[in-house]
Amino acid sequence: MTDLHERLKTLIKNSDYDYKSLSLEIGQGERYISNLLSTKSDPGFTSVIKICASLGVTPNQIAGLNDQLKLVNDDIDNRIVSAHAERILTSVTREAHRKLSARGTGPLIDDVLTWWHQQHGVLSNFDRLSEHVDLYHAPDADARLPQPYMVGEQSLARVSFGVKSAEHLGYLFTTFDHGLTEKVKLAHVEATKGEPQLSIQEIEVNLPNHSFPLRFNYKRLLLPVRDMQGNQYILNYSQALE
Repeated sequence: MTDLHERLKTLIKNSDYDYKSLSLEIGQGERYISNLLSTKSDPGFTSVIKICASLGVTPNQIAGLNDQLKLVNDDIDNRIVSAHAERILTSVTREAHRKLSARGTGPLIDDVLTWWHQQHGVLSNFDRLSEHVDLYHAPDADARLPQPYMVGEQSLARVSFGVKSAEHLGYLFTTFDHGLTEKVKLAHVEATKGEPQLSIQEIEVNLPNHSFPLRFNYKRLLLPVRDMQGNQYILNYSQALE
């Protein structure tokens, strides 16, 4: 059976697009489709829907199923799109959870980024991931310190700093060096602009009950997210460096 990538090549060949123009049409870099086909990687659900709309086909046709209904950019049946999207999203979420269970460890940076892209930054399908991340209120112009909202049971802050709650983490920020807290706050401000912020951090902090500063090295991913009511947050997922 012809695989997805071969079917997609054929559909593009029979369309008015080439790889570059289709990539730009769906809001990606000009080599997105070329790279997708050459590496045989899986497109995310958002890209699948945009590709289908541009080519005038359905996800079932790309998947090789017998479905001749067509989607046209100006006249997309939202019920069809929603049904396909829900099935694809459920499958992606189930597979991500299976991989996490199989590893028996926390998620990878790629897992968190995949979830964020699939959910469009909305805090849904979040239960298992929530154990490993911290949420902060999105900073406003007058914020003096980072403002923790939720601390995950298995987040790096809880495990390494012994943080017990968002209030506890908020208190610790008042005891840290001003330069450190300002750096964290500015990173949160940058994340509110809409793009993931991935960095390597090396910090020294004085924690209660320790007579000397402790040094931490970790990877930090900051993502702009929002809840179902539209409240804005910054998601912090950090992994200690070995």
